[in-house]
Amino acid sequence: MDDPILSREFGWTESSESDVSDVPFASDVDSDLQSSEEDEVPFARHGPLLEADLEELCMQCEFWGHCAIGFILDYRRFSVSHLQHLISVAWRIRGAVKVVGRDSSFYILHFEYLEDLNHMCSEGPWSVDGALLVLEKWRPNLVISNLQVNYIAVWVQFHGLPVEYQYPELAERMGQCMGVFEKLDWEDRLPCNIRFMRARVRIDPWLPMVTGFMLRLDDGSRVWIQCRYERIHKLCIKCGIIGHTRGQCTHNMDDIEMMLVRQRFRI
Repeated sequence: MDDPILSREFGWTESSESDVSDVPFASDVDSDLQSSEEDEVPFARHGPLLEADLEELCMQCEFWGHCAIGFILDYRRFSVSHLQHLISVAWRIRGAVKVVGRDSSFYILHFEYLEDLNHMCSEGPWSVDGALLVLEKWRPNLVISNLQVNYIAVWVQFHGLPVEYQYPELAERMGQCMGVFEKLDWEDRLPCNIRFMRARVRIDPWLPMVTGFMLRLDDGSRVWIQCRYERIHKLCIKCGIIGHTRGQCTHNMDDIEMMLVRQRFRI
């Protein structure tokens, strides 16, 4: 399975002193193209080659191995202290969680216990103050400022299915129409949940969300299947992208039409 957080140049600005900022995300920047003047300077990237001490590096990794990289998908930016307060108040896990620091919309969280780290990374994303927090385990040799989020794995509920259509193969096909199907919350036993089916799907957070499907029934009629995303509290009804509402949407109709074309092509 591909890693959900892949390397890429990512621009950022200094955090403000306020708890939450309304400044949108900084523009993506390719460091090799930042300045034509830098390219013309022969010694811009010239310097000695260094190597870290492996013993010291192993000691450092003992700490960072208990860490997760978090990304907040929201039009706001949270200060470290504000996110720390939200986590301390809301999360009910065995050990302590410490927000180590922030780089743009990326955060590093240190978990006292590995079981808490594994649980929070595998069962997310999580809602914090109405924003979506995506967690991924730290891995060696990552440069935080070179990261971007290419997909997020979310739990989605399929509502409106007649009971005879509530079987795993159909739910998997619906998940594949939304993105990359990961798994189904399903047990072949009675009693069972007859209100909806539930699947975990990897989706592109930068494209409009799939809100539902038309399902053709065996009698020729059609029924609308509603998709309800768990822990996603901000979904723009104008562009269909998570992380903001209509009042904060900056997309024009041409942008939205292009995103819908990309979505239809992917499906």
